[in-house]
Amino acid sequence: MTVKAGRYEDLHAWIAEHLPGTRGFEGNITVEVARNQDEPNRILFVEKWVDRESFENYLAWRDETGVIAELAELLDGDVSFRYHDFMGV
Repeated sequence: MTVKAGRYEDLHAWIAEHLPGTRGFEGNITVEVARNQDEPNRILFVEKWVDRESFENYLAWRDETGVIAELAELLDGDVSFRYHDFMGV
């Protein structure tokens, strides 16, 4: 995702406020957030879930509670999702 110019501090505070809910949601194994060194407005969430259904349930909950709409106000463009399976090596 890309944070709007001048809104990084707001996004950082938003993440700090909401990340405990992500980590505590049923099915979440881990979540890490990284900021791109070369493009500091680019933010990456790397999340590990028990299964995709757990993540989709989490997204539905966040949407219902209005948290996704709050996030959208801080972003320039849409959030893109990519789903991967760890290879175990």
